[in-house]
Amino acid sequence: MALANISIIIGVIALTVGVLLLTTPNFLKRLNELSIKVISKIDEHAFTYRIGFGVSLIIIAIFMFFMAYYFQKRLK
Repeated sequence: MALANISIIIGVIALTVGVLLLTTPNFLKRLNELSIKVISKIDEHAFTYRIGFGVSLIIIAIFMFFMAYYFQKRLK
C-alpha cells in the first residue's frame, strides 16, 4: 500500500510541474528565484526545452498513476 501512495505522490508532483511548465513557465521562474536558497535551482535547460520536459513529466505522472492503480489492485 505504501508503494501505491508513493506512486501517487510522485505522479501528482510530476503532473503539477509538467502542467506549470507548459502553461506558466514564468511562474516557475519566479518560484525558482524565491526558493533558490531552499530548493535546488531548476536547470536553465528545463526552461529552454520546457515543452519537452512538460510533456515528459505529464507522461511520467500518468505512468505513476497507473502504477499506483496496479499496486492497489494487485495487493488486494
